Amino acid sequence: MLTVAIASEFHAYDGELYRYLLERVLGTPVHAWESELKFDGCKHVRKQAGLYLNTAAKHGVRHALVAVDNDGGSKRRLPHHPDHDVAQQSANDDGCRVCWLHSAIPPDWREDPYRSCVIVPTQTLETWLLIAKGHDFTEPSPEQRYNRQALKKDCYGKPLPSSQVMKGKALEWLQHPEAITRLSARPSFQAFVDQVKRW
Repeated sequence: MLTVAIASEFHAYDGELYRYLLERVLGTPVHAWESELKFDGCKHVRKQAGLYLNTAAKHGVRHALVAVDNDGGSKRRLPHHPDHDVAQQSANDDGCRVCWLHSAIPPDWREDPYRSCVIVPTQTLETWLLIAKGHDFTEPSPEQRYNRQALKKDCYGKPLPSSQVMKGKALEWLQHPEAITRLSARPSFQAFVDQVKRW
């Protein structure tokens, strides 16, 4: 079993879905490292990621996943590009969210024996869930669906059910035999796969 420190916006929902996706991609059981530190939103993830990962390292954890939603649009928080100036992008709240999170990863977590990955679903984790369940997007691509509330409504209906109900439905969609194949066609998910396959 692989123990992974997962820093996400809401551990009981996002964190559990990322843990399950790690299992599917790696083909091995994954246990989420437990900590007293609980994250509350994207800014808290970035602010506390260093402390969280360094504490995990002291407890013998060598694998980490740090994730937030993109919550961007057509003109802000555009998708990551390898040529990005990480310092410039991370200093801008409307800059690349991948760079923004990478700047929070402690230096030790960027080299052996540590393995870390940064995940930013475009636009939200619900985009991935809709893709996994085979939703018929009307936009040219799922990433061009910018309205966060509309994405959540398309996933779960309105009013939104409890986080426990949402998690159950999401795990059901992610268990679909075609879910990973569907998701792997999307750039933000493929970036996740590319990182964890190097573990």
